[in-house]
Amino acid sequence: MPSKSKIKSIISQILKASVAVGLLLYLGLTGKMDVVKIAHALVASPWMLLAIGLEFLAMWMIGIRWHLLLYSQGVRLSLLKTMKFVFIGHFFNVVIPGTVSGDVVKAYYVIRGHSNKMVAGLSVFMDRFIGLIVLLLVTCLAVGFNGAFVQSIPELTILAMITWMGFIFLIVFGIVFILKKDMKLPLYFPAFFRNLTEAFWSYRNDFKSLWKASLLTLINFFINLLVYYSAMKALEIELLPFTQYLFIIPIGMFAMALPLAPAGLGIGQGVFLKLFEWAYHKPLTAGADMISLVQIAYISWALVGCIVYLLHKEDVSLKEMEREVLST
Repeated sequence: MPSKSKIKSIISQILKASVAVGLLLYLGLTGKMDVVKIAHALVASPWMLLAIGLEFLAMWMIGIRWHLLLYSQGVRLSLLKTMKFVFIGHFFNVVIPGTVSGDVVKAYYVIRGHSNKMVAGLSVFMDRFIGLIVLLLVTCLAVGFNGAFVQSIPELTILAMITWMGFIFLIVFGIVFILKKDMKLPLYFPAFFRNLTEAFWSYRNDFKSLWKASLLTLINFFINLLVYYSAMKALEIELLPFTQYLFIIPIGMFAMALPLAPAGLGIGQGVFLKLFEWAYHKPLTAGADMISLVQIAYISWALVGCIVYLLHKEDVSLKEMEREVLST
C-alpha cells in the first residue's frame, strides 16, 4: 500500500492538473480562448514549425549555459550528456507542476559520480539564478521604455514595482558577492547551509564564466521572444511595439513558473489573456491563443525528454531524488 506521503503527492498532482484543466475549459467555453483558431494555426501555419525549431534552439542554449557553469567548477561532463539531462529535466517540468521538479532531477543526475556533490548540484541553482537576474534586468529596462503604458494600468504599475524591488535586492546581493571574496557562515548554522554558501561563493573565482552564462541567457531570452513572435504570426495577431513585449513576456513567464499547473497550462492562458487585453485596451483572445501555441511548442520537446528518460530510467522516485539532492 502506498505511503501517506506518496498518497499526498498524488493527490497534490491531481489537484494541480485539475486546476489546469478547469482553467482551460473555462477559457474555452466562455470564448476567452479561440480553440478553433489555435487548431488551425497549429496544423496550417509554417510559423508553428519555426516556433518548435526555435524552442529546440532555446533548449540548446540552456544546455550550453549549464555545461559552462559545470565546467567552471571542475565538473567534467560532456555537452551531449548535459543535453540529455536538460531534456529529462524538461520532461519533468512539464509533467510535474512548476519548474522545481526538473531542477531536482537534473541535480540528481549530475551529482552522481562526482566527489564534490554540493558544487555539482548547485550548478543547477546557479543556472536558474543567472536566468532570473537577466530576466529581471530586461523587465526593469522595459519598464523605463514603457512608462506611460505601465502607469496607465494600476495592476501593471504594481507588477513593475515588485519587479524593481526584486531587482534592487539582487543588485545589493550582487555587490556583496563581488566585494566579499568568500563567505563562511558561523558554525551554529547547519552544515548543509554552510557548505551551500561556500559552494555558491566559489563561482566568484570565475567571473568570466558568469558573464558568458549571462550572455547566453540574454540570447536565450531573445530566442524565446522569437518563439512568441512566431506564435503570433501563426495566429495573424496584430503586433504591438517591440518594447512592450520586453515587459509583457517576462511577466507572463514568471507567472507560468509558479508551481500551480503542469507547464503553466491554464495559468499562462489567464495571465497573457489579461496582459494582452491591457496592451490592446480591449477584450480579445490573442494572449491566451498565443501562449497556447507557445506551450505546444514547449511540450513537443518534452516528448523527446520522455523518450530519453525511459531509455535511461532508474528505479528511483522523484521523492528519493529530492532526498539525495538535499542530503549532499
